[in-house]
Amino acid sequence: MGRLLVSGITFGVFMAEALIHYNMGRAREDKIKGERTHFELPPAKELAKIAAVTGTFSLVSGVIIGSLHKNLPPKS
Repeated sequence: MGRLLVSGITFGVFMAEALIHYNMGRAREDKIKGERTHFELPPAKELAKIAAVTGTFSLVSGVIIGSLHKNLPPKS
């Protein structure tokens, strides 16, 4: 499996997780304020920051997985 594919899948999963955590934090704020909770995307700048961090860690994960796969092939 190529590094790009691993990184892309990892990015998708990590980004979904990050958005869930963002909304969990918003839900806590909404509860304190007595407002109704709903799922929403963060503002564009915040979303870009989240995507940049998630993307960086996804690439690092892809490189590490690729290196391990290359240097430690599965035993038959």
